[in-house]
Amino acid sequence: MRPKCLCGNLAEQKGSDLYGNTRYRSRCTSCRKTGQKYKKDHCEKCGFIAEDSVQLDVDHIDGNPSNNDLLNLQTLCANCHRLKSKINNDWKK
Repeated sequence: MRPKCLCGNLAEQKGSDLYGNTRYRSRCTSCRKTGQKYKKDHCEKCGFIAEDSVQLDVDHIDGNPSNNDLLNLQTLCANCHRLKSKINNDWKK
């Protein structure tokens, strides 16, 4: 059964596992892409200026991936994002 995102839409298809079972992301396409259009060209923590946008991530400040309020989003380089997530135990939320 296809899971639903917290917003109520169907979750985005991710691919299949080794056994051919369909896998899904935890969120729908629109929830996943909400922050991408607000991504800046630099890390808001260390000031790193990216050569390409793939070097930057949109982070949820409070660690809650369903809280897509613009005040809860910040642009971080991959290194700052990983450190922030580890220090705040965001992966447990």
